[in-house]
Amino acid sequence: MRDGDEVVGRLRVVGVRVERAPGRVAAAISLGYDGGVVIGRADRPAAETQIAQVAGEAALDAIRQVAPGQTRWVLEQIAVQALLAGQAVVAHVLLETEGSPEHLIGSALSRSGPLEDAAAEAVVNAVERRLGWFVKN
Repeated sequence: MRDGDEVVGRLRVVGVRVERAPGRVAAAISLGYDGGVVIGRADRPAAETQIAQVAGEAALDAIRQVAPGQTRWVLEQIAVQALLAGQAVVAHVLLETEGSPEHLIGSALSRSGPLEDAAAEAVVNAVERRLGWFVKN
């Protein structure tokens, strides 16, 4: 979703902002949810090659704002794989609840855009169905 589309009940990436400084990366990811917007942030020492990871962490920070309190979401890894159609970004998110941990996997394709956009989309793809279940119950 972009440019004013309204979202009800589903997560959508509506904004990605990354600031780079020598040895440091900061990301702010805006997610549309139930007609509103939540913003997640991540800022840490990182190399240029770790921008997708930092963007994924920022997306997960936004998700935590709408997730129930009894859940713990951890971004285990962001992996990038070159394909003929572009770069595939795969997110591995660990969900810890009162029961056993669950490994959630999501992906997004970056045809020509920045990897940070695809990283945010991959994290949303990984958690969306599970988050929807928690919010309904």
